[in-house]
Amino acid sequence: MKKLVLIVLAICLCMLVLGQNETPNLHNEIDEVEISPPSFTGIRDFSDYYAVDANYLKQYLVTNINYPDDALNCGREGTEVIKFKVNALGRVTDIHIVNNVCPVIDKEILRVLENTSGMWKPGIKDGTPVTMEKEVSIVFSVSDSPVNARARFLEIASSCFTRGTEAFYLKGKSKKAERLFSQGIRYMPHDQSLLLLRGLARYEQGNIDGATEDWERLLELGHLDMTSEYLVRAKGMQAYDAVIAMLKEK
Repeated sequence: MKKLVLIVLAICLCMLVLGQNETPNLHNEIDEVEISPPSFTGIRDFSDYYAVDANYLKQYLVTNINYPDDALNCGREGTEVIKFKVNALGRVTDIHIVNNVCPVIDKEILRVLENTSGMWKPGIKDGTPVTMEKEVSIVFSVSDSPVNARARFLEIASSCFTRGTEAFYLKGKSKKAERLFSQGIRYMPHDQSLLLLRGLARYEQGNIDGATEDWERLLELGHLDMTSEYLVRAKGMQAYDAVIAMLKEK
């Protein structure tokens, strides 16, 4: 193992209460619900919740994630996105890789996140601990400073987007377009245009599940702009009709 040369961490919370665990809410009538998200403490079975610092998780991951030697064989850089739940006891459950960079990196991140179980102050809804979902993004680069890595990742993703749209709309090559969009998403997984277009390319190839996954992720991140040039250009395609039908069901 060697220590990762660069790890840039971004943490965001999906403000979604997924259900109460272990501690039932006895209030049947609630006029106003107060919600506070899970907080990482860095200490197992931590009890002094007032001392929780927002940087604890970043510090813990930077210290404990090692860049596996085998990852060099992947020849991969990019942005890993991981979702997981923190239950009412502060335990980490249901870890899920949303955006993959390399299988051996996945394994290392899973190992470290699993080790944080019990180090969390649970999310609170109306005074009651509940299960909530967290999402963490980690940028892996082995050569650049954080600023340079972000700029380079954006440049790569933009190039993939431009070439992908050309392949999809001008040349009718959905498979090539999907490959380019996937490469862009590996670097910039929160880009909604890339997710929209990869979904269109996947649908046109008959990959309905993959397309739906991309579009649902897009909606999770924000909303689908119906006036988007790239969506409007898809009119007449089966994929366009599928997007519209999915929106009507939401």
